[in-house]
Amino acid sequence: MVYVRPVTLHEGNKLQNIVRRSSDTVKLRRAQIILASAQAMSVPEIAQVYHCSEEHIRILIKRFNEDGLDSLPRKKGGGRPPVITEEEKSMIVELALMPPAIVGCAFTTWSLRKLAQIAVERKVVKDISPEKVRQILQEAKISYQRTKTWKESDDPEFESKKNE
Repeated sequence: MVYVRPVTLHEGNKLQNIVRRSSDTVKLRRAQIILASAQAMSVPEIAQVYHCSEEHIRILIKRFNEDGLDSLPRKKGGGRPPVITEEEKSMIVELALMPPAIVGCAFTTWSLRKLAQIAVERKVVKDISPEKVRQILQEAKISYQRTKTWKESDDPEFESKKNE
C-alpha cells in the first residue's frame, strides 16, 4: 500500500487553501488526492472517489513524498525542439530587408509566400511556411504589410491632387 508521508501543518493548511480557493483544476484535484491519502484512504478507494487510475494516484503520492507542495502544479511539457536555428532566422530577416531586385527577383515587394520560397531556393532553410516567416519577422519587430496598389481613384479631384 502506498500512502502519503506525514503532512506538516503548513502543508496541510496550504492543501486546504488550494482545495477551497484554487481555480486551477489540475492543482485542485491533486491536492484533493493528497489530502485523501493523508486521511488514510487507500489508493483503490481514492481512485473510485476521484475517478482516476490507481497508477496515476501512486505517481502523485510518490511525487508529493519527494517534492512536497512543488509537485502539485502542472509541469510544462518539453514540446518539439526548434527546427530553425537563430542563424537561419537572422538570414531570413536579412533577406526580408533587401529589395527583391538585389536577390535577382522580378517583383518589387516581398510577400510572405515569396520570401519563404526564396529562402528555400537559396538553401537558407530546408523548408519553411509563410506563417513561420511571418512569426520570424514579428520576433524581429519588422512590420510587414502588403502593399496596396490601385489604378484609379474615385476622388473627382484626384488629378489635381496627384500633381501637387
